[in-house]
Amino acid sequence: MAMAFTVRLFLLSSLLLLPTYVLAQTNGSIAVGASLSTAGNSSWLSAFGFQQHENNNLFLLSIWFAKIPDRTIVWYANGDKPARSAPNGLVVTLTASSGLVLTSRQGEQLWKSNQTVAGVVAHGVMNDTGNFVLEDKKSAKLWETFKNPTDTMLPGQIMERGGKISSRNSETDYSRRCFQLDFHDDGNLVFSEQRPFYSTAITTGSVPGHDGLQLVFNVSGNFYILRVNGGHYPFTAEELAARDYYLQSTLSFDGVLA
Repeated sequence: MAMAFTVRLFLLSSLLLLPTYVLAQTNGSIAVGASLSTAGNSSWLSAFGFQQHENNNLFLLSIWFAKIPDRTIVWYANGDKPARSAPNGLVVTLTASSGLVLTSRQGEQLWKSNQTVAGVVAHGVMNDTGNFVLEDKKSAKLWETFKNPTDTMLPGQIMERGGKISSRNSETDYSRRCFQLDFHDDGNLVFSEQRPFYSTAITTGSVPGHDGLQLVFNVSGNFYILRVNGGHYPFTAEELAARDYYLQSTLSFDGVLA
């Protein structure tokens, strides 16, 4: 069964937004101990920080496109309950031992980044690819948003076996819904809503190296599965230069990957 992926486009714009509650500048580095509060008054030009919802007490720690009028969110923390009611504000702090830590003003820990690689965090870096990375003093990656996606993939992002993205509950509710795109440990890519409704059926079978190794979204806007033997299983055919457009592919709350 063939399936085409749709890539969402945003034309580049010179309009720059000055969002409040922002922490990291594009290609900027932040040191351990830096913090950001929803009650603060920061005006750094950035794409990582808190976005305030229509309800004034709901905030989302997120990454968004900052140079277009629509501040499209492409990553957010804590998909189980990402938007928090915080009358006294939220604080996110970069720590050496736990990376990013989100707490309430009362000190309750709500979320942390949970590094998958052992090490001591020295700083965080916001790349112009949209990837927020925690690094040690030798600039080795300890954690990154590209390896911990929510509902969206960006050009240059690779999903390894065991990775997945999940749709949000609605246009304004960012808690997880049942639609998922899972890259199984056997190299098979599966769309599911409680049970699978689409599968690439890419497994080893009788052909060694036929199984999928990585799900790749390259800078030309192409989605494909890289097989163990180096072959490609393509989903998109049209090439779109990331330097001319903002590209993204999001699993929406209605189960459409676009």
